[in-house]
Amino acid sequence: MGNRLEIKNLKVTFGGSFSVGPMTLSVNSGLIYLKGPNGGGKTSLMRAIAGEIQPSSGKVSVAGHDVYSSLDARRQLAFVPSAQELPGFLTVQEAYQFTASLRGVPAWDGAIYCQALDLDLQLPLGHASAGQRRKAELVCALAADPRVLLLDETFSHLDKHSANQLVDWLHEWAESRVILLTHHGEPPLLADQILHVMPGQSVRIEKSVRPKP
Repeated sequence: MGNRLEIKNLKVTFGGSFSVGPMTLSVNSGLIYLKGPNGGGKTSLMRAIAGEIQPSSGKVSVAGHDVYSSLDARRQLAFVPSAQELPGFLTVQEAYQFTASLRGVPAWDGAIYCQALDLDLQLPLGHASAGQRRKAELVCALAADPRVLLLDETFSHLDKHSANQLVDWLHEWAESRVILLTHHGEPPLLADQILHVMPGQSVRIEKSVRPKP
């Protein structure tokens, strides 16, 4: 099956005036922090890894399957965007049930995650606060237990309890999943690797940051 996440020479270009990458990474598990200035291309790289935008060059695969041609690969990867994208007419429960159905596991139940985050299942997303929307986006991303999680500023707007709960989960998940994280300022937990992202430059990797238990 190969590594859980393999990225080869990934580069994103917009209009000939902005580019980020290339980026190369091959990992089976761990927490990876994308570090760089606002507008530097971190979100663009995440969207390209998720298959939401087409890169100008490079390849991305999950468990040996190409993200751009394999539905199975895209189902194994989840992206939590920094902007709110879930429709406001859905409740929290309807949102994660819809996402689970799209990923081929309609029986998946996110109630245990909602309970841990103090998130009301019947809350309409159109009436949710920014923090509640962030929690709902995260729970939806967990549908089908994806191998790769791309978390773009997911800690923003979270209350202290929920932020601490997410830190605990990330420590646990990083042992068996690949997690790419962006965060404004220093992240709330140490990473296994730091990827330095700058526009117009190759992504530079710094390894072995998080101490292993």
